[in-house]
Amino acid sequence: MRLYEAMIADQSCVLLDGLGQEAVGLFLAVERKLAAMAAPDVTWRMATADTGLVQAFLGKRRDLLVIEHRRLREYAVLISCRAYGAVLHVAWMVLVTPRLANDLHRALRFNTDRGSRFEIGAELDVFDVADLKAFIGITRLALRAAIRELTDDEPDDQIPVTTQEQA
Repeated sequence: MRLYEAMIADQSCVLLDGLGQEAVGLFLAVERKLAAMAAPDVTWRMATADTGLVQAFLGKRRDLLVIEHRRLREYAVLISCRAYGAVLHVAWMVLVTPRLANDLHRALRFNTDRGSRFEIGAELDVFDVADLKAFIGITRLALRAAIRELTDDEPDDQIPVTTQEQA
């Protein structure tokens, strides 16, 4: 998976002290929670990502859990875990990769002002926006549940279920 084509729309991270060797356990816990929620049209897979060909050859790659929605193909949520000694760094990111079909849809939309017509997401109607917010919220909820499972504690507010931008 190449990340250089994507834009980060939202992100948050948390450090889990004493869990540096639990990256695989966290990925598995997130996958279990996603499976238990059985959200329609939501799929996930493990992938190795890089930010470009040269960086990939130099070994600059990360393993990620990629969560996608079948109807919202421009959006993907990535969960990354990396050990920093005894600490586990967990990152959650919403990536947006513009797609040609949606670019055309945005260009043909005349009932909006010219300035915002070409913004990512401008083609979404009210139901699509609700589905996007639910999708993003589900991924945050799954990550919080996975952290809770590993730590037997409530995660702090660094990974909220919703953010002000989503509300």
